[in-house]
Amino acid sequence: MRPTPPGTAPCTPHRHLIKTAGASAVLALLAACGGSDAPPSQQLTLEQKVGQMVMMGVDGTSADAPGVQQALAQVRAGQLGGVILYRYNITDPTQVRALTGALQQANPLELPLLIALDQEGGLVQRLRASNGFADTPSHEEVAATQTPEQARATYRTMAQMVAGAGFNFNFGPVVDLRGDPLDPEHRAVSPVIGQLKRSFSDDPARVVLYASQFILAHREAGVLTALKHYPGHGLATSDSHLGLVDVTRTAQPIEQWPFQQLVAGGMADAIMTAHLVNRNVDPDWPVTLSEKFIGPQLRTRDGFDGVVVTDDLHMGAIQQHHSLRESVVRAIVAGNDVLVFSNNPGAAKNAPGFVPRYDMGQHAATLVREAIARGELTTEQVDAAWQRLARLRGKLAAAH
Repeated sequence: MRPTPPGTAPCTPHRHLIKTAGASAVLALLAACGGSDAPPSQQLTLEQKVGQMVMMGVDGTSADAPGVQQALAQVRAGQLGGVILYRYNITDPTQVRALTGALQQANPLELPLLIALDQEGGLVQRLRASNGFADTPSHEEVAATQTPEQARATYRTMAQMVAGAGFNFNFGPVVDLRGDPLDPEHRAVSPVIGQLKRSFSDDPARVVLYASQFILAHREAGVLTALKHYPGHGLATSDSHLGLVDVTRTAQPIEQWPFQQLVAGGMADAIMTAHLVNRNVDPDWPVTLSEKFIGPQLRTRDGFDGVVVTDDLHMGAIQQHHSLRESVVRAIVAGNDVLVFSNNPGAAKNAPGFVPRYDMGQHAATLVREAIARGELTTEQVDAAWQRLARLRGKLAAAH
């Protein structure tokens, strides 16, 4: 279990209680075991809280792989709260279940380790026929060829597949628009969204309708989802995997409407931010690192009090312009609760000198402690992020 100072009893509610309690009971346990109102001796350390905010990609397909071993060591120490797997981590159903099982088994907290993937369908699906699973159609194909009821069935099958492989967090659905709703030719705009068939529609109401089927199907399977890519990547004309994308002249308020509607309807487990610059809102920082988007807009204006997840901080848009220290500190200052580091060279292919590192939970904690000492960040900001994250993971625990 998590470290406890000498002379104090560890706060370790039994796993069976966590798994059988209702959501309210789980949240009460959180307040007793790690919340800001708990006695200091029963809280996670600052380093552990920061580590729990980190989601890291691993190198390997089994628990014996050195890149996976480093992750397992951090998980066991309570210094890593999430792992994301990519296609190169998955060879077949038996293999991936063993890998996710080993990761989850290493977790000492009562709250489940977050094990994530990008499983949208179409071009973006880590579980597919080629590695022993089943292919799922793209968002565009689902919305164009299936009724909402049929879409629910399609996504129910996919969500059960995701859960059966040991994942509990799917980074989807994409709620970016396919293109400008007022464009009479209905052209797909973004080279990485609409042109890859990753959007349901250029009609925001249709996006909400089909995204809801995706989310509800995953909730039935006990899998969390994350709306992406806030505040909207659909009208961006370039790819943030390759570099920073400026949407100052192209962003439209209607792009945020699907996020707002899904938040208002209680359909947003989490929201993923985009590496976009809109100088009309913040001339200095991309959305992922900007205090002017997440706090004033997403939380205050739109009323979202849930978990905010960064898009991959190893993508070219961030790596080309910001140091690792700056990325970690600014992401937390901006209001993100989960910091994703893929360690995926493909995501950082336009970032010269990129080197994966598999100690990100520990390293991020060091960077944060130094930032707090310099006055760039506060422990209260870390605590607030941990509270939101613990609440989300508590709901996940209650669902299993």
